[in-house]
Amino acid sequence: MSKESMINLAVPITASGESVTQIKLRRPMGKDVRELGYPYKMGADQAVTLQAGIVAAYISRLAEIPTSSVDLLDPVDFNTLGFEILGFFLNSDAATTPSS
Repeated sequence: MSKESMINLAVPITASGESVTQIKLRRPMGKDVRELGYPYKMGADQAVTLQAGIVAAYISRLAEIPTSSVDLLDPVDFNTLGFEILGFFLNSDAATTPSS
């Protein structure tokens, strides 16, 4: 998986006074995980459940947009971004090494 991911929004939002139709997520680092926790829970049956509050914090941090803009996301876009973030955690075989 690349160091970032670009997501087209189904419904534009306003962030920092500008209309946003795409959100670029950078790949999370260890510090992000330490400070925010994991954005999902895994059940005994291996089912993965996204944790909306933590996903929102990741969207804000990784996309560098205010939480108030995350709150404007359409549920479809929030879900899409959540699963994109989940992919950063579950697709380690394609991860790239960050530069220092």
